[in-house]
Amino acid sequence: MKKIATILALSAGLAAAPAFAQQGWYAGFGLGVGNLNKSGQDLTGMANAQIDDTDTTYTIRGGYRFHPNFAVEAGYYDLGKYGFSGNIGSTYVSGSAKAKSYGVSLVAIAPFDQFDLYGRVGWEESEIKANANTTLFTANESDRQSGATYGIGGRWNMSKNVGFFVEWMKNDKIEVDSYLAGIDFRF
Repeated sequence: MKKIATILALSAGLAAAPAFAQQGWYAGFGLGVGNLNKSGQDLTGMANAQIDDTDTTYTIRGGYRFHPNFAVEAGYYDLGKYGFSGNIGSTYVSGSAKAKSYGVSLVAIAPFDQFDLYGRVGWEESEIKANANTTLFTANESDRQSGATYGIGGRWNMSKNVGFFVEWMKNDKIEVDSYLAGIDFRF
């Protein structure tokens, strides 16, 4: 019986559109930390590679909330630059890999008074640009990949037009977890 009451209460909360859950256009930006989920060997192919797997990330995004519980959003994500170093035989190699992506997501929103909880799922196009340096040569390479993107977050609607968000977002192919905080502006 408790489960049924809980489900009914959640359904009623989702069906009631609070004043802050307004439909329309929005844009925002966020800043945070990215964590690369690859080992030095996975990234470089060198058995002894060391990697700096944390860097600053940011996003610029915009969307349209077409229903109190749903929005469509497009975004650009700079996912950070990750340094690496190691040896191939007696040759020292160092370099970095920079990751970025853009994509489109469907965002499901659960509004609660001044707060929104949301989840996203969508498609993304990612790019990794890497360079490696030794005393004798420099190599550059880039790789583009498409895949799923998803995340969860929360937003505090400070006013009718401004909201503060925190979000975890991931791109499957690029393997970077982003932890972001930022501001959305509704029009």
